[in-house]
Amino acid sequence: MKFLTTAFIVLFACNFLLNAQTDTLVIKLKNNQIEKIAVNKIQKIKFENVTSVNEPTKIAKGLSVAGNYPNPFQEQTNIEFEIATIGDVAVIIYDNSGKQIQKLECNNCQIGKNTLPWNCLDKNKNRVESGVYYYEVRFNSEVQSKKMILVK
Repeated sequence: MKFLTTAFIVLFACNFLLNAQTDTLVIKLKNNQIEKIAVNKIQKIKFENVTSVNEPTKIAKGLSVAGNYPNPFQEQTNIEFEIATIGDVAVIIYDNSGKQIQKLECNNCQIGKNTLPWNCLDKNKNRVESGVYYYEVRFNSEVQSKKMILVK
């Protein structure tokens, strides 16, 4: 592993994936080079010029979740998904501890691409804190999960 000369890692517009099972941060750089760093060796991560965090989209029969944009975000993010038939879609948002904080619904959602905005408010209309949040998109019997990052 390369010796890092700084106390933090600066990621310039790259995609990253944290694999909690192996406790390794895998960084795919724009030039397709891969860097692997043990999580316990990381002291601080500073993000600069990051416009999105991409995760692979799971292909499903009737539901495809593109993710949310922008991600990371500050005031609002848009959760984008595509459905194959008209139906009801629920987006359930969880905090980092797994507690449900909000539920967004699209009743009789149209076929194709749809977007549900989230304004960073919980069920009680309180603004949530900066951090990592997870959401599930539910359509019929299908459920897909993604993560998003709120920064202030």
